[in-house]
Amino acid sequence: MAREIIFRQPGDFAAIHAAEAALAEAGFSIGSMQKGSPRGLLLGDISIAKWRNLSHQERRELHGEMFGDRNGPVTVIVSANAPADVLAAFEYVRGAALQRETVDA
Repeated sequence: MAREIIFRQPGDFAAIHAAEAALAEAGFSIGSMQKGSPRGLLLGDISIAKWRNLSHQERRELHGEMFGDRNGPVTVIVSANAPADVLAAFEYVRGAALQRETVDA
């Protein structure tokens, strides 16, 4: 079963910025924004294209995805099958998110 965190900060882009900050702090790279589509997540310093430019294979190789729009909420999901270092980094994100409050972790 996938693991998830929901960021619920109020205001334009507030939830997105909180999610981005927590993920970056844990070492995740985040895909480019594309309206109406998820953003890919990979642990490490990696350039990730917009969703529409990712092949089916590249989408399967992602460690997780981030969903949401400028008004929030933003949901971050990581596959339960992800490598141990990815799951550990995700738990770090959960801790950082709880410190920022207004999340469901």
